[in-house]
Amino acid sequence: MRILVTFAIKAEFRPWCSRHPFVPYEFENWETRREFDLFKANIGPDEVTVLLTGMGGENAAKAMSSIPLETHDLCISSGLAGSLDARLRPGDVVAARTAETLDESSKAASDAALLDLAVASGAQVVNVSLTSAKIVATAEEKEELSRKGSIVEMETTHILRAAAERLVPCVAVRAISDAADEDLPVDFAHILDSHGHLKMGGLLKEVGLSPYRIPLLLQFGRQSRAAGKSLADFLDRYIWAISAQGRKVAHPRIEEVSAT
Repeated sequence: MRILVTFAIKAEFRPWCSRHPFVPYEFENWETRREFDLFKANIGPDEVTVLLTGMGGENAAKAMSSIPLETHDLCISSGLAGSLDARLRPGDVVAARTAETLDESSKAASDAALLDLAVASGAQVVNVSLTSAKIVATAEEKEELSRKGSIVEMETTHILRAAAERLVPCVAVRAISDAADEDLPVDFAHILDSHGHLKMGGLLKEVGLSPYRIPLLLQFGRQSRAAGKSLADFLDRYIWAISAQGRKVAHPRIEEVSAT
């Protein structure tokens, strides 16, 4: 089977990448300069392609349109997310039934068979993954959003919709990096570009103005690495389970929910 897995940035992908022989990949007859990084590896009998979409909905949609998505049997939209539910703690892996943007302009559903298999592989099911246009940084913001969903991220809805438009079964899977009652230690919009590259000037300014944030930043780094490891553990189990199920989980029927 040919499986597409998406992450926003390389830091999310790194723990899984280190376990398998991923190499940079370009499709044949590429006519334009590639904006988004692609990697491939054979994991067991399956060919796995990883697409790094960059952060945010615009990047995610553009990245998905830049590849021959229909050549894949299925897609896994993965990465890290913030919790909006006190029961979800850092390191937990969740699979979302649906994803929707905060402005309610777009909504899509995970493939039912892939969702069931994700739960059987150890993910906790949640009803809604909220896709935000910006980083949700404070516990106060999370509390307000908790009425609408269980986790918050920045790409999932756009990835699910792109897959649905090409009739590729897709599922939303995320590992929790920060708890619902937890503020992010810095404004990551100031210290990371859209592809997750560190802007050193922004980092120095953030911690220089508030040195007390340094231990919080280190703690968040530890949580994110642990979440990345949990996600890598899950993906190894999940890819194996998908391979064992074979074509039963690769079918053209996609359940997409139109925004109301």
